[in-house]
Amino acid sequence: MDPIRPRSARPRWWSAAAVGLAAVLLTPPALAKAAPVAVRPNPVTTAVAGPADGFASVAALGQNGTTGGAGGPTVTVTTTAQFLDHIARPGPYVIQVAGTINLPAGSSDGMHNVASDKTIIGLGADATLSGGGLNIGVPVDDDVTAPPTNAVHNIIIRNLHLTGASDDLINVQMFSHHVWIDHNEFSNGDDGAVDIKRGSDFVTVSWNHFHDHDKTLLLGHDEDAGPQDIGRLRVTYHHNFFDRSDQRNPRVRFSALAHVYNNYYYDNSYGVASTYDAAVLMENNYFYSVNNPGRVDFSGDLGRIVARGNILVACNHPIETRGTVPDPRGYYPYQLTPAADVPTAVPAGAGVGKVASTLAGSPNAAPASQPDGFASVAVLGQNGTTGGAGGPVVTATNAADFLDYIDTIGPMVIQVSGVIRISSKQGVRPNKTIIGIGSAEITGGGLDFYRSYNVIVRNINFTAAEDDAINVGQNSHHIWIDHNRFAGAVDGSVDIVRGADYVTVSWNHFDHADKSMLIGHSDGAASTDTGHLKVSIHHNFFDHSRQRHPRVRFGEPVHVYNNYFLGNALYGVASTENAGVLVEGNYFRDVPFPLHSASGYADSGPGRAVQRGNVFVNSGQPETSGTVVEPRTYYPYQLDSATNVPALVTAGAGVGRLT
Repeated sequence: MDPIRPRSARPRWWSAAAVGLAAVLLTPPALAKAAPVAVRPNPVTTAVAGPADGFASVAALGQNGTTGGAGGPTVTVTTTAQFLDHIARPGPYVIQVAGTINLPAGSSDGMHNVASDKTIIGLGADATLSGGGLNIGVPVDDDVTAPPTNAVHNIIIRNLHLTGASDDLINVQMFSHHVWIDHNEFSNGDDGAVDIKRGSDFVTVSWNHFHDHDKTLLLGHDEDAGPQDIGRLRVTYHHNFFDRSDQRNPRVRFSALAHVYNNYYYDNSYGVASTYDAAVLMENNYFYSVNNPGRVDFSGDLGRIVARGNILVACNHPIETRGTVPDPRGYYPYQLTPAADVPTAVPAGAGVGKVASTLAGSPNAAPASQPDGFASVAVLGQNGTTGGAGGPVVTATNAADFLDYIDTIGPMVIQVSGVIRISSKQGVRPNKTIIGIGSAEITGGGLDFYRSYNVIVRNINFTAAEDDAINVGQNSHHIWIDHNRFAGAVDGSVDIVRGADYVTVSWNHFDHADKSMLIGHSDGAASTDTGHLKVSIHHNFFDHSRQRHPRVRFGEPVHVYNNYFLGNALYGVASTENAGVLVEGNYFRDVPFPLHSASGYADSGPGRAVQRGNVFVNSGQPETSGTVVEPRTYYPYQLDSATNVPALVTAGAGVGRLT
């Protein structure tokens, strides 16, 4: 088993003298190489569902657990003004964050107040709060030593990337209570990532990914704060990924109980520091390459630590223990993950994109369980596209097994786990579902459909293909390519050529790709392609991909709808060689040439294109020509409003969005 690949050759604390001591502290010997990051099937089945757990679940201080904005209206915010307005409103709100919200510094040093009874949840894996932080608490007053009646309470923050704050990323203070901070990503804050202080209580920090940050978690801010803190600061930290976050994971003063369990520590200066008689229980954590996993003698009066069930690998010192601490089960029930499983389960489950979140009010918000568009049409002996349904379910964790499975005759559902390294384009036989588990990746090569049919490809990261990432060719039909990410292919991301037909390409993220999608490979292929190449392309995120979204020859109809085109340097869509392309309900931002048709493109002759209901922002004028066969002669569909497409598509497209 291999540990997560480090970003530098050695841990920051490494010294020649440390090598010998680290070898002594490898515990147990069977884990001498640390645990892998290959994703196991369904590693975090309970991580994303249900209510808050830990201290945030406790009925206390007039609050029956932490429910956030439940019962209030659900709103989706896409601008700074909308976000700041809604987090400060009285009463319960569920605030869905779509895209990036830039928080100003202003007069508040970039900290923005959150009122009670709020759920702030990111849509998809791209929701970001940048440049500022969230303050949960009434104004600071050192003379207040008991919870005020207006203490902020009942806050949930989930599925957000918080980065670049000029102060803290999240600050919980002044007797705030019942706060759940779950499945977020924290990076590059100037001070703390999540600081909890000044009498705050009943907080859970779970399943977060901390990286590229120094002072991660402070629990209790000052040695003189005992009057506010003693008997409070009860916090649960579980299943967090401390990924080279240098220190304070957490640093604790005065806490009545900090319960630190099932966290993965990777290459940290120190893990936990307990001071000023704080009570810390550390159990079933996994420490890899951590100089001081746990300390009670650290810059101030001694604290207390009880440690049990932890695993230390390549660490410079043991966990320091002292005294006794309360049993968390006196407050709440919990179930431990075996410490040996932590390096696999936590990176797979922690951070953003692991929580089911949808854009309210959209007919296409939830991932489809079966294909739509042309892949759904009953024709050519196929009643739509069912993939490997009815066949065995297998899991491929290496290239040899994966190549064997895709070459098997008959239906099969192939679950892809971890990184599969292949070369060239590998043939896929009919009646297959290829679906990623967790952060599945196919790299170096691609998939080739040659006279194949009834194939589903979902939830896969395709990276660095030496030719095409997916090639649908030679009369292949009924192919559904859905919720994948494409990056770094030398040639096409998805090419559909040589008489292929009845294909749907939906909800994919084309991430800075070059040649995204070619439909019809040659100006000389009229005899092969005319009457074929019927393709639906919808709800894809063409994210600074340069061209071919798609480039079409001969196909009709090619239906391009509800896609988000962002920063496409060469062009959006090109219809050539008498192809018929309908472009509707899309959103084009910063696209100089949204649509080529009447003048052809490059050496190819003109095509036909109809555009309707699109939004063009800082983009050129679309070129249209002729008429196109209506897709509704083949299948029904429902359009989302083009104005909602950026939020909807960034929230839903790509990997990690399937429930």
